[in-house]
Amino acid sequence: MKLQIKKTIFYLSISLLLLGTGIGFSYHIWKINHTLTIGIYTGSMWNMPDNHQYQVIDYAIKEFKKIHPDIQINYENGISKADYRNWLSEKIVQGNSPDLMIVPDDSFNLLANNGEFKDLAGYMNRDKISDKIFYPVALKAGELNNEQYALPFQTNPQFMVMNKKVLLRNNIKIPSFNWTPSDLKRICLSLSNSKKKNSDLGITSNYTWSNAILGYNFKFNQNKDNPIQLTSPSAIKGFNLIESLKAIEQTNKNNSRQAFDKGKVAFTPMTLAQYRTYTSYPYYVTTNNKNITWNCLKMPQIFQAKATHVDVAMFAIAKQAHNPNLAWKLLKMLCINKKIQQKAMTVNKGCSALPSVVLNPKMQRVLNNDKQSNLTTTKLDKIMRNGWSTPKFKNFNDVYSYLDYAINKALANDQLDKQIFYIQQQANEELIN
Repeated sequence: MKLQIKKTIFYLSISLLLLGTGIGFSYHIWKINHTLTIGIYTGSMWNMPDNHQYQVIDYAIKEFKKIHPDIQINYENGISKADYRNWLSEKIVQGNSPDLMIVPDDSFNLLANNGEFKDLAGYMNRDKISDKIFYPVALKAGELNNEQYALPFQTNPQFMVMNKKVLLRNNIKIPSFNWTPSDLKRICLSLSNSKKKNSDLGITSNYTWSNAILGYNFKFNQNKDNPIQLTSPSAIKGFNLIESLKAIEQTNKNNSRQAFDKGKVAFTPMTLAQYRTYTSYPYYVTTNNKNITWNCLKMPQIFQAKATHVDVAMFAIAKQAHNPNLAWKLLKMLCINKKIQQKAMTVNKGCSALPSVVLNPKMQRVLNNDKQSNLTTTKLDKIMRNGWSTPKFKNFNDVYSYLDYAINKALANDQLDKQIFYIQQQANEELIN
């Protein structure tokens, strides 16, 4: 009898252990299937002062959980933008990549070429998401070899800011929104020839060789057959413009952003995030507002050129994602949901990748909150449609950094005409290796 009781207890214990193990394993599987991880960094996407950090992400998560209340969404706090690329690389190497990750513009080429993202075309086709709902330059930022690996979350276009008071007090005609490199050169020359004491300057040194060659419709080839042609007619015209501007203002070395703040310079390039920070409280109070009347123009360019640099922050789904379908649902909410996009554009100082959001009257009211801004959503829409897409070579960002260093050094030493072919050759060799 005692032996029978012992056997019963033994078998019951085994059954309970198996049942507990089964329940524990089932719960573990359930938890995996109901947990979504996101890779994001803290601070501004555009390297501007930002006290909001995770506000938009938390808002999107809250909205997502209204639809999917049983889903747990996790992200790691405190990762700076400077550290994010290394953090993400370590996660990928460890096989512990977040399901959904934000991808800065300068990281996409490397990660996409390494095959770290899922192609989103199937999801987009299934949910009938048209390419046309995005600005072309924003959508193209997440494309590689005709496959869509990321969708744009926010953008940061560059444009020209003009101080109208400088031109008016020098009796110079105000250029149109669609102005040209020739207009820029003419105005800078007129200011240089002014008879007034402490003459005003034309443009800050923030206007670069890259801005100039794009203004003459320079394009990088998208294949590996010598993609960088710095001796092409468009590039030569751009370099000539930079050298001319340098010669015009060679006696005026103080053509910095600080000089623009003091109302002494007619033009300076800015990104949208810089401009919106610059013209809003509390930062605008640091400028000498009495000497500045703001206006916004496209970057100077010839007809049909694409001269606008546009940085794009994107979201992608990891190739090794545990929950790709859940990640896609949240990605759609972040990048396509108009309510989320309006919130992001309001908080993050950038621009939505959706024309329907940019042109919404609510966004004009948001821009009007920047006290000195006269930027309209119509102008912003035109600026975004003028965006330039960078090539998708794996190491393009590193090569571009070399180009910027080498060309600026040659310009400073008045040696560009002698060194440009060598710089081009070095860049192309590095690019195709």
